[in-house]
Amino acid sequence: MSALLAGARFLLRPGLRALPAPCVRLSPGQGRYLNNTPGHFAIAAQQKGHIHEEPVSAVRAKQAQQFDWALNKLDSSVRRTGRITKTLLQKIFHDVCRTGYPSSNQALLLLRSCGSLLPELQMSERTEMAHRIWEKLQELGAVFDVSHYNALLKVYLQNEHKFSPTEYLAKMEAANVQPNRVTYQRLIAAYCNEGDIEGASKILGFMKNKDLPITEAVFNTLVTGHARAGDMENAKNILSVMRSAGIEPGPETYVALLTAYAEKGDINNIKQTLENVEKNEGSLTDRDLMQVIWSLAKAGYPQYVQDIVERMRYDRGYIPDAMNLCLSLMTQGFEDVAFLVLKSFSAASHDSPNGDSLHHGNFFLRHCVNLDKPANKVKQFCDGLKEENLHSAPLQFALYCSLDAKKADLALELMKMMKQEGMPVRPHYCWPLLISFQKEKNAEGTIKVIKALSEIGVELDVETYSNYVLSVFNDVKSARAQLQEHGCTVDSSWFNLAELRHDAVSGNLEEVYSLLSSPSFPSVDLGHFRGSLITAFKRSNNVDLKAKITELLYKDGRYCQAASGPNEAVGYFLYNLIDSMSDAEVQAKEEHLRQYFHQLKNANIVISANIYRGIRNLLDSSHVPELIKDVIVLVDSQETLTSSDIAKSAELKASTLEEEIETLKAENKPFGDVLKQLVMIHCSEENMQKALEVKAKYEQENLAIGTYAALIQLCCRHDNPDEALNLKQELNRKDSSAVLDTSKYLALVKVFGKNGRIADAINVLKEMKEKDVPLKETTTTSFFHILNAAALRGDAETVDKIHESIVTLGLAKPTSNLCSPLVSVHLEKGDLPAAMETLFTCSKKYNCMPRLHDVLCRLVEKGDTDLLQKAMDHISQERGEMAMLYDLLFAFLHTGKYKEARKIIETPGLRARPGRLQWFAEKCIATNQMEALENLVDMTQKLFECDRDDMYYYLLKLCKENDDWKKADSAWTKIQEENVIPRERTLRLLADIFRRNGQEVPFDVPETWYKDAAESKVLASSSAPSSPESSFQKRVQVLSKKNRAKDAYEAFMEGENNGTAMSASAYSSLIRSMLSEGMLEEAKKVLNTAENHIKGFTLNDAASSLLIITQVRRDYLKDALASLKAMLEGDKVPTQLAVTRLVQALALKGDLEGIEVVENMMRNIGSSIRLSQMLFINNKMLAHLKRGKTEEAIELIEPLYTGTDSQVTSISYVFRKAMEEKMESALEKLSGMAERLANQFAVYRPVTDLFLQYIQVGRKDDARFLLQRCGSIAEQTPVLVSFISRSAQIPGQAQLIKDLLELIPEFSERETAYSYLMKCYATDKDATAATALYEKMKSESVSPDELFLKRLAVLLREAGEPVPFSEPPESFKFYADKLKKDKADSYDDEH
Repeated sequence: MSALLAGARFLLRPGLRALPAPCVRLSPGQGRYLNNTPGHFAIAAQQKGHIHEEPVSAVRAKQAQQFDWALNKLDSSVRRTGRITKTLLQKIFHDVCRTGYPSSNQALLLLRSCGSLLPELQMSERTEMAHRIWEKLQELGAVFDVSHYNALLKVYLQNEHKFSPTEYLAKMEAANVQPNRVTYQRLIAAYCNEGDIEGASKILGFMKNKDLPITEAVFNTLVTGHARAGDMENAKNILSVMRSAGIEPGPETYVALLTAYAEKGDINNIKQTLENVEKNEGSLTDRDLMQVIWSLAKAGYPQYVQDIVERMRYDRGYIPDAMNLCLSLMTQGFEDVAFLVLKSFSAASHDSPNGDSLHHGNFFLRHCVNLDKPANKVKQFCDGLKEENLHSAPLQFALYCSLDAKKADLALELMKMMKQEGMPVRPHYCWPLLISFQKEKNAEGTIKVIKALSEIGVELDVETYSNYVLSVFNDVKSARAQLQEHGCTVDSSWFNLAELRHDAVSGNLEEVYSLLSSPSFPSVDLGHFRGSLITAFKRSNNVDLKAKITELLYKDGRYCQAASGPNEAVGYFLYNLIDSMSDAEVQAKEEHLRQYFHQLKNANIVISANIYRGIRNLLDSSHVPELIKDVIVLVDSQETLTSSDIAKSAELKASTLEEEIETLKAENKPFGDVLKQLVMIHCSEENMQKALEVKAKYEQENLAIGTYAALIQLCCRHDNPDEALNLKQELNRKDSSAVLDTSKYLALVKVFGKNGRIADAINVLKEMKEKDVPLKETTTTSFFHILNAAALRGDAETVDKIHESIVTLGLAKPTSNLCSPLVSVHLEKGDLPAAMETLFTCSKKYNCMPRLHDVLCRLVEKGDTDLLQKAMDHISQERGEMAMLYDLLFAFLHTGKYKEARKIIETPGLRARPGRLQWFAEKCIATNQMEALENLVDMTQKLFECDRDDMYYYLLKLCKENDDWKKADSAWTKIQEENVIPRERTLRLLADIFRRNGQEVPFDVPETWYKDAAESKVLASSSAPSSPESSFQKRVQVLSKKNRAKDAYEAFMEGENNGTAMSASAYSSLIRSMLSEGMLEEAKKVLNTAENHIKGFTLNDAASSLLIITQVRRDYLKDALASLKAMLEGDKVPTQLAVTRLVQALALKGDLEGIEVVENMMRNIGSSIRLSQMLFINNKMLAHLKRGKTEEAIELIEPLYTGTDSQVTSISYVFRKAMEEKMESALEKLSGMAERLANQFAVYRPVTDLFLQYIQVGRKDDARFLLQRCGSIAEQTPVLVSFISRSAQIPGQAQLIKDLLELIPEFSERETAYSYLMKCYATDKDATAATALYEKMKSESVSPDELFLKRLAVLLREAGEPVPFSEPPESFKFYADKLKKDKADSYDDEH
């Protein structure tokens, strides 16, 4: 050993490093074998055969885009938690395999991920995964260099994998890869881990011969080597040798020594060494001490672990590191030691300002479940977590993990323990287990679960029986028998109801009647089985039996338990029955229904007038008006029907309604409903005076709450606070419990605040709180607009008092956005001290600083250094010095104080904050502050961790906004000077600026939607003389890129006739150009030529996808299917557009089988190309419709909406196609389905989609009738706003928005709709309509937002008309961004 150490000293002597060294080779036989080498290495570097003659970098670049997001996610996971999951790694690995062109960096990242980054896997499994990745990447053509071999070595060391270092070196030599210093260091570590000092000495000899320095890392491994060889004395002496060689032992050296003591269980020397480190002012991190804990646990000395845990300092990042240690310990079977470490999280959380100790045990419990730890062990850990306050509900979470992992036995044991602990165990807890057994038809497993629950006293409910249990057995009787036979407690009530549902769904009405009429059948409300019974009624033609069942439901009190009585319950059942039938079904069964209604009349069944009106509307819409008179006879004789109840539904004019009121009044009959209609008509026409006159004229008739609500909102819109208050007080006197909807209350607050009636406004807010008015997402935004309007008027008292009331009553959280008017009102007045004090108050009271940037800018502009210093002190105290520096920096930049800004940026220790920099850069772009942004980019050049590409990207975005190619060119020069590697988005943006201004692009532009199948060889420089072949090829490429496909093809044919061949990239470019022009036959000729000239030539992904699209356009669907199949067999990935076009074309042909073939092809890759989940569902429906099989289409879609895990979004596409293809019969049935889903299942998306499609195609009457039948459409605000937003993106669509507002006059987002309508007028250059809209909003007292005013001002100015208000000074983008922030209520607290 002395010779070895002497050699080390010799190598470290200065002046001797340059001595020539003889070439020494290790033969496979030299050195001591640690174990047999796995033989997983081949001569990767020599395997460089190509399929194409051209490089494939372009293809690699394109395919890298498709999975770079996943690699970024992997990298993010490592940075955030220090570990990754097996699932994530496998997903990324499979993506790499599928794309087929792994880059060097990707291969490196995958290999590095197979070691300690996978603490949840056994070490042997991690090594096997590394070998699989190595072999597969090698098959795919990856070229491994020394970094890859070093990475694999590191994985071996981390996984304690035994291998032969000498054979490893031989494999590297065979692959023509030269080992470097890192390779030798890791090979020495491999020997030392086995205590093989002789083997380590040989490697040191190689390093000496190669004149490689012996670093601290080598000495550290020698400490481990001597210790594991049993020579602790020499292990300690290594530290002296290091000092004599001029290397001071560092933390890793001491960790190696501490680990050596830990492996011996020598706690005294461990403590002494730690004390020595502290005395010498050294420092070991928590992560260092964790290695000692790991060694103690592995060596069998867990009793000393607590001593080490107590020495933890809980550095930043302690918890994620400790989590990984726990996972590693648990995987190796040391879960008790892991739990000791976990208990330290309590102390760590106290030291962390963001520590959330109530969920730190999640990872521990989940891993226990994954490792199949017994239930009593899991329970032991749960109790410990509870005692340490490390988890709020550990047992419940462990149960959740076991259910998620389908560990039935463990789950049932944990439920039993929960019951013993007095915790609730619900029937639905077992659903995940029952679902898995249901899929397998596993009656034994189902019985086992039910029995286990029964033993702990948990009885299943009807949902569990009917949805998850009965379908597993052959029939209900056998289910009951088997459950009772195995001793399962069966709740008769629930089981009988489940049996009833089962028989009803099966269409067995005789059994349904037998069960319902049985005296022993339990009392259960009709609502529990209405849907199942309706299904049975629709399938059966037995009128007598259906009438008997209905009579039984009506007269037997067991089934109508609601306070409203049997009239409402059975009436609602009849309504739902008719509603669930399509128009065709109602028409086909008209006589059948007539007989049914007659029998109900004979049985003295009565329904309410309201229910009748609903049924009448349904029958009317189904075009069977003759049936109405058969239903009207069921109406309770004590209720009064008007003539309008009997007539078909139609729009009534005000004069007609007034005549009807007078008639009813003369007959001394109630006319409240008609009066309500009359008032509503006047409200919709914005005729406030007439509406109030009608109300006053018929005051003796009690008005409905809805009528008062409409009148109140009308008065608010007309800025009439007196009448609004009178109406509200009158409503309170008549019904003090009456509750208006949220928009009406907000309208009252707005009108009272606007007119200085603060007390009245606050009273409205108090009523909102007292009556628990539901607060929508937009309510806080409305509060902001109310306050901001007052702030702009300079009304500080209104702002302060209303804001205080809103916050005190808990109607909204005091966010930065909501508090901003408190500051704005003082800024409007120019009172900076008051604005500052308000800002400080908000900071202390609400923990936010609204309009901070604006206040600071005003202070800088005014030069008020005292106030500015006061502000800086406050920010620094509340948010830290870093935040304060950024706030001051942006204020200086905004106001042009660049010298002061540069001093800020040069503050020592200042780091880049990407979010803050992005905020200011985008603000500069929005306000066109080029100078400020240029200075920011320039100043941040040396800012620590500043992403320079991001900064230049922001600058180029503003250059594009201004079409300033000269500044862009200057930025490009600076990018090169700084040696910044620009991302593709930056290069594309820069190229776009140059092209738009007619400038030459000085670099290769990354393609956005295609890459060449193979790049041509690098062309000779332009200065060299061009050959005729290269000139011809360049001409073809230029014409192709200019989309002059015909000219390019003619040039190609000319060259072909002359026998001139082209490169692969030229062929690819030409083929793409021709396909985009629909030149399919010509493209095929070029493809054949390319295949003949270039061995192995194939189209790339984008060109192949374009081929499919072209074939679809030409209606060659079989060819398109074949092309898609060939792509996938060739491991190519089609574009989303290609698959979508093909599926849609197949649907229009009614080719259901073809769609299913494509669906199966896409099963594994659909998510990676972001195929919509609705693509196949919608087009299968459409295919059914084209075949004339509407019922099959409905059966396909309806369960997807009504299922428990529905993920269906929209079938708007199907409605649109049905209208375009004139499939009216099918459309009627689809309409019936949509209305049924809305009325029966409260699923409103389909009927709303249909409503919007009617508007889209101009079928306004159909839309109106649909809205009358299903009023809930008007409440689907997000969908309606989305439709308005989409319409506003397309020129000439203003009428669509106007139609929507006309149909829904009480639309809750009317202000938003008006804003989008103004956008339409601005796009269409319709100044007249825009002015009319502005006047209409003024008459309605609707305040336009700044973006609205900006658009209108620009439009009027361009039309040469005067602007009747002050034009907002900022850009469109500025106000659009501001509006988005207001709408989302996510204004950045720091700004």
